[in-house]
Parts: sequence; structure tokens; C-alpha cells
Amino acid sequence: MKRIILIALFATMCTLCKAQMAQFQALYIYNFAKNIGWPSEDSNKDLVITVIGDNDLASELNKLAASKSIGIRKVVIKESATTNGLQKSDIVYLGESKSGQISSLISAQEGNKNLIVCGKKGLCSQGAGISFLSEGGKLMFEISNKNISKRGLQVSQKLLSLGTEVD
Repeated sequence: MKRIILIALFATMCTLCKAQMAQFQALYIYNFAKNIGWPSEDSNKDLVITVIGDNDLASELNKLAASKSIGIRKVVIKESATTNGLQKSDIVYLGESKSGQISSLISAQEGNKNLIVCGKKGLCSQGAGISFLSEGGKLMFEISNKNISKRGLQVSQKLLSLGTEVD
């Protein structure tokens, strides 16, 4: 009986941790969007964030999008199961469970002015602009100014200073 209770408690704690992680990641992504220099031709369009492979994060971003905007831009959240056939997105988030698809995502988004954010450490070396990592129980991120600039975007010094810059 004790074993069943411990397993149930552990499962509940893991679910809460995952939900909390999604909340923090959503806040980070929202702040990433505020600290990127977007093309001026997009200033009157919705800011589209596509989430691949992370329903919890998409749910948290939808909650934020319901009450917040990025400047005058309305935030729209889309979800996708794969990296294929994505419509125009300003931010594409690739969940940790889909990180094996980073190469196809980078290829599919070639020429698009968007920010690619990944849920797994080390993916900036494969073309992502920002990758989340967890150290000592803290959510952090690595950032590649080079990869972001290649996509026609500018990143603020403030954002660069908050992450671990890799290039």
C-alpha cells in the first residue's frame, strides 16, 4: 500500500514539475518575443508562435496570449505535431521530445525571418536561436546571436546578457 501511495505521489509531483516548467518556459518565450527586433513590415501583423510537440507549453502560451500582446501585435498560438507544412510563424518552439527533428526544422524554415527556440540544451549548435536548459533546478537558456542574425532578426543586448551566449 505504501508503495502505491509513493508512486502516486511521485507521479503527481512529476506532473506539477512539468506544468511549472511549461509556465516558466511560456513566460520566457513571451519575453524573448519582446526583446527581438522584428522586421518592420510585420509590425501590424499578429505575432504567431508555433509549438511542436509540447501541449503543456502551448496551453500556457494560450493563457498568456489571451491577456497580453507584444507591443501592438496580438499573439496567436498554433500547434503542430511535425516540422512539415508549418505556416508563417514568428517563433517556432521545438519541444524536447521532438528535438531529433531539428535538422528538418532548420531546413524547412530556411529563408524565414523567425526565431527558433528549442526545449533541449545544445541545439543552438545545430541552428536554433535559443535552447532551454536546466541547471541546479533553474530554467536557463543558451542563445546564438549568429543564428538569430542569420534569420534576419536582431536580438537586444539585454536578452543576450541574460542567457549563455554560444556561437
